[in-house]
Amino acid sequence: MRVGGIIASVLAALLLQGAGANAASGARPIVILSREEIAHLGVRTAPAELARFTPRIRGYGVVTNLSSVAQADADIRSAEAAMLDSDAQLVRANRLYSQKNGMHATSAQALDAAQHLAESNRAQLALADRKEVALFGLHAPWRGPPRDDTILKNLSAGQSVLVQVTFPLGIFVAASPSLLEITRIDPQLSQKSWSSKIIWDAPADPSIPGRSFFTLVDQSALAQGEHVLVYAPTGNPVEGVRIPAEAVLLSEDKPWCYAVVSDGHFRRVAVDLGLELGGGYFVAKNLRPGQRVVVSGTGLLLARELGAATPGQD
Repeated sequence: MRVGGIIASVLAALLLQGAGANAASGARPIVILSREEIAHLGVRTAPAELARFTPRIRGYGVVTNLSSVAQADADIRSAEAAMLDSDAQLVRANRLYSQKNGMHATSAQALDAAQHLAESNRAQLALADRKEVALFGLHAPWRGPPRDDTILKNLSAGQSVLVQVTFPLGIFVAASPSLLEITRIDPQLSQKSWSSKIIWDAPADPSIPGRSFFTLVDQSALAQGEHVLVYAPTGNPVEGVRIPAEAVLLSEDKPWCYAVVSDGHFRRVAVDLGLELGGGYFVAKNLRPGQRVVVSGTGLLLARELGAATPGQD
């Protein structure tokens, strides 16, 4: 009896120690179901896929309306043409006014008018240039000099789109990102994403306080005025797994998924909804590639774990 009592005490201590370790590590209790219960509850699973995820920050973007780009370009080109014409008139007026045998071929008033027109047109060009800077930033790649007609033609032909990106307050952006990934908000339109390396500072977006950039996106299916999600990498890729979006459930105001730890044994694993990846979510730890996760019946598993008398439906 004495030996049996010692063994029982040791086992109890080990169990308590294991429970304490699980609590300290945040491990969830295991839910055990028989095959009949799994079939009755409609529990279905899918494998977690090997994946790599690059840490990133998320911002919001909108595809700029082409008319604003075209109008700014037209204003500058018109002002340039007017300035060149008035400068040529001023050169002619100066030549005609220059004395030759004590005679002037034009009047002082005509020379003054030519000078005034040239100065006015130079001012108009400077104003058009400042307006373009206010709209599209000082470092817009088509600004030149000389102006890059190729970029503007691609925008006009729809081969490129201009996206204004804003990273809201609280998201640290030290400098212009070297790469941006643009994805559509509505997954029904397209799951495809587009990358861009042509990025420059943009005027602040009054609707979203934060830091703004412009980026040129080539060969996209994006429409003018369309709102998009934009991601900027902040570190090196991390290995983990991707789980389907259907595997995620909410409990205690936190996202989870149920992983199969062995036949009929399920345990909840934390999920970060900020790590979206390919229509699902990236999980860096507590899941291994090929391990199955529950994609149907998660609510019933949660009810069983929490000890509900009558499990609710998903």
